[in-house]
Amino acid sequence: MGISDAGWQHFARAEWSSARDAFEGILAVEPGDPEALDGLGQSLWWLGDRTAGIERRREAYAAYQQRADAQSAGGLATYLAGEARIDGQHAAAAGWLARARRLLADVGSVPELGWLAVEDAKRADDAAAAEIHAREALGVAHELADPEVECMALAQLGRAVVRQGRVDEGVALLDEAMTVALGGESRDPLACGDACCTTLVVCDGLADLNRATQWCEAVVDFAERRHFTPLQSWCRAIYAGVLVRAGDWERAEAVLSEALRHRPAPSRGAGRVRPLVVLAELRLRQGRLEEAGGLLEGLGDEPVALAPLVTLHRERGELALARALLERGDQAGTGDERLVLWGNLCLAEGDLDAAAAVAQRLRQDAEGLSRDDLAAEAAALEGRVAGERGDRATAASKLDEAVGQFAALRYPLEEGRARLALAGIVAGHGSPLAVAGARAARDMFERLGARRDADRAAALLRDLGASGRTAVRGDRDTLTAREREVLGLIAEGLSNRQIAERLVIAPKTAEHHVGRVLAKLGVGSRTAAAAYAVREGI
Repeated sequence: MGISDAGWQHFARAEWSSARDAFEGILAVEPGDPEALDGLGQSLWWLGDRTAGIERRREAYAAYQQRADAQSAGGLATYLAGEARIDGQHAAAAGWLARARRLLADVGSVPELGWLAVEDAKRADDAAAAEIHAREALGVAHELADPEVECMALAQLGRAVVRQGRVDEGVALLDEAMTVALGGESRDPLACGDACCTTLVVCDGLADLNRATQWCEAVVDFAERRHFTPLQSWCRAIYAGVLVRAGDWERAEAVLSEALRHRPAPSRGAGRVRPLVVLAELRLRQGRLEEAGGLLEGLGDEPVALAPLVTLHRERGELALARALLERGDQAGTGDERLVLWGNLCLAEGDLDAAAAVAQRLRQDAEGLSRDDLAAEAAALEGRVAGERGDRATAASKLDEAVGQFAALRYPLEEGRARLALAGIVAGHGSPLAVAGARAARDMFERLGARRDADRAAALLRDLGASGRTAVRGDRDTLTAREREVLGLIAEGLSNRQIAERLVIAPKTAEHHVGRVLAKLGVGSRTAAAAYAVREGI
């Protein structure tokens, strides 16, 4: 490594600031040194300054080219292609990738060819093609005994195999990739992060909450120990998304708070906005549309924000805007999540034939990909379509199926919504089960703190002649004015520290107020207190 030894030693210990200073010192003496430029770029990236990091590595590429170092220049061209792809700059990505191929064509068997094959796997639209590229990368890794390429290749291979419906085989590959990445074999932080990110995204998409939770916890701990700040923010956001679907909303709030606290300096790409998007998704589930809209403001061009934006506009009744966003999203190919959005939108528009066609497509994808979550979404959509058509028998059967599937997946909000829709259907038959079903749904919504859904359940119960609200042992009239104010902030999802900042009081005082509120209401959690506040309009 020569004169850059000191910088790389700091880098290997994840001492990013010291590494940056060391590389800058080298460049002050030898401007244009490619290895120092590359080291500086990587250090800046891990410090959260992505834009400057990419620019220094672009300069390193040019410097390696001037030295006729095709292997190093080719490796950096592959890296720059990946960053351009992440930013949606498809023409630039294609150009960098073509450059990488030309530079690496005659350099023999080198690790950079493995990184190139991994990038090809990421870019492949067809899962079978992605598998071919991933196996090529794995072959390079095994030939060179390179754990960095191996962990990335295993993750991409697992992803490609899962996309083809071979879930057990793919998950085993992902587990192996994580073992290589987190077990000490791989030393390159970018390779570790790449394998971790791929695995978390696939597990999250599979609705495998148990595996996703385990790996999320492991990755967050790993990233914290290694000071991988950009990875911390991104992985915490993925973790929070898992918790949101699992109904652990209080814990999700805490994880997102940490993700936003560790958020790196602004830069382009989905990694910057993902924590905000997940928080917006949580606010939508809580029925806090105005707050969700504020979080999503300015994110209309971010692919990762498509789902919550469409949901927000649909909930507001802005169906034409929701459709326009989805039609634009079609060009980016947002997959099965987009199908669910389309189905719900078609139903809201009253286009039952289109909604039924989406449900059929979801059924096919669920079977082909072994996705229980898609099967549950298909059943729920089929039931609601049948209900709108007046086919109550089919509607009840499909919605009952959806209830069971969502319960097995541990998706409480979706289960509650299916229960409420089923209660509405059986109420048309005069069944006494309607009240019981609506109450079960209401209780689930109140436990979660899903205010709009709780209101809908309460409205159905009142229509059926039953009480729309549950009783709480406490009495809100016993709360002081300050405690009522604190209760309102709890309902907004604020932590004790945030309540203290909002009310300009000491954190210990805020903690005392929160404890008094929970005690007076006779509830054991902030979520239950928030549900009470929602019911009482506080």
